Amino acid sequence: MSVNSIIMLLSVACILSAGCVASQGDMNSVYARQTRLEAKMDSLTKQVQSMKGSQGSSGTDPALKEELYRLQQEVNDLKRSYSDLNAKVSKSEFDLPVPSEGGSTEIETASVNTEEVIYNQGYTELSEGNYGESRKKFKMFLSKYPKSSKAGDATYWIAESYYREGEFEEAILDYQRFIDTYPGDDRVPLSYLKQGLSLMEIGKNEEAQLFFETLIDKYPQSDEANTAKEKIRELAVNG
Repeated sequence: MSVNSIIMLLSVACILSAGCVASQGDMNSVYARQTRLEAKMDSLTKQVQSMKGSQGSSGTDPALKEELYRLQQEVNDLKRSYSDLNAKVSKSEFDLPVPSEGGSTEIETASVNTEEVIYNQGYTELSEGNYGESRKKFKMFLSKYPKSSKAGDATYWIAESYYREGEFEEAILDYQRFIDTYPGDDRVPLSYLKQGLSLMEIGKNEEAQLFFETLIDKYPQSDEANTAKEKIRELAVNG
């Protein structure tokens, strides 16, 4: 998720929190944020559709596929946030501050969604090329929230951080951890492909071919299988 999206979503966290109170000014702010959320969702949806079209016309690109998946996840997150926000607005679940006995106004502070914050920090660090820091955040996330719906994403991005950093042996191990833990995830074929590419990078071409063949055998209709076939032909020519 982009930094701007993180800031936007955190800005509505207080009003979405059950313990928050809001004035009429807050209500107006909520409507404005709702409009921005709708615009952001529309923009992201168009990006996803555009990338799908590009992918269909140009073949498999692992980086493109990862970005497509990330954008789709961001759209889904925004839809959930918009749904919650819209429900709050529709039901008018906003109360004016309640004066205390001493005449002062008690304002409750909303708790920040720490789970989202840590995950977003990890992804931001990854996007900015700070791979070690990214892994620290994602590992912290998995330690604190092992049952989170984003645990699979965090596990995948840890493997990806090693791959992008050029730590290919570590990447192979962590992609395998992802495959073993989330065998039904859509990124499993991509993980097999990245393992094969990692093995090529460290000069283990025979092992790379085995991973490519495994990918083709398990997911013969996938885009990644087509790329694996190209890599096998490449290995044959260069071997």
